[in-house]
Parts: sequence; structure tokens; C-alpha cells
Amino acid sequence: MKSYNSEEKFLDIVERCLKNNGCKTWREVIPDECITWEKPYRVDLIFYRDDFGLVGVEGKNINTLGSGGIVSDAVDQIQRKYRLKKYFGGKIINRWAIAAPTETGCLLEEGKEIAQRTIIVFIRGFLKKRYDIDLLEYNEGSKWMTPRVTVGAMTSNLIKVGGENTYGK
Repeated sequence: MKSYNSEEKFLDIVERCLKNNGCKTWREVIPDECITWEKPYRVDLIFYRDDFGLVGVEGKNINTLGSGGIVSDAVDQIQRKYRLKKYFGGKIINRWAIAAPTETGCLLEEGKEIAQRTIIVFIRGFLKKRYDIDLLEYNEGSKWMTPRVTVGAMTSNLIKVGGENTYGK
């Protein structure tokens, strides 16, 4: 998997893509019920666009295929801390996602890349079916495509932000 220096740096890149494609974003958002706490909960990222509404995101910087415990921690944070809270003066966020680097590097051997993509498909399905949490996937783009954020890949309510074709431009 592509490695990022920190969760914050990865979320900076995701946020930039979202903003460049018409989304409003907020970082380290404190739920309404937690504002007066000495150590309040803080949602890593919330983003919004009129066509899909609010999406809450818990970011994790995973860099190996053995990071299941980190993904489990993200699920626990969403389920126990964030999902049942209100934001921005009483709004409920119905859509939650975990943002973690999922790109496969072009230097991976062919079999490893296939295995990694298979695991990502498994994680998408597991998170959605068991917890109703999506996987937020970031693709840095290429000379043929702008950077893209995808939430809920392979579902009927897919959110795709960016990823415009630049071929021939």
C-alpha cells in the first residue's frame, strides 16, 4: 500500500481533492454533545455537497495488509463515539466512512497487487454489511485522470468526487 507520513497528511490530501471538487470540509469536528467536555471527541473529517449531504470520516494511516486492528479501532470510534451524536447545531450524520490509504503501488509484484485488491473488496463488503460504514478510497490520479475520492464503491449509493478524464487536454 502507498505509505503516507501520517494520518493527518493523508487526510490533508483527501480534503484537498474534496475541496477542489466543490465539497465543503471541516476537520476535527466536536459533536454538539461534547463541546463542554475537557477532552471532547473529535471527528477527523466531515464533508458536504448538495448532491449527497454530510459524510463523517474517521481516518487511519495503514500501510500494511496486517492492519486489521487499526481498521477495527476506526469502526469502534464511529460506532461508540460519533454515530449517535449531533453536529453543527443538531444535524445527524447518516453516512460514515473510514479513510485509509488503499492504493496499490505499481512496483508490487502482480500476485501481491491482486491479493491487495481482493482484500480491499472484502473490507468494503464487510464494513458495509456488518456496520453500515463505507470505505473512503483515494486515488491520486494520473496523467489521464484527476485525483479522486470514492465512498461506497460497488454500492448503489456510490459517491465519486473528482476522477475527471484529462486525456487529450
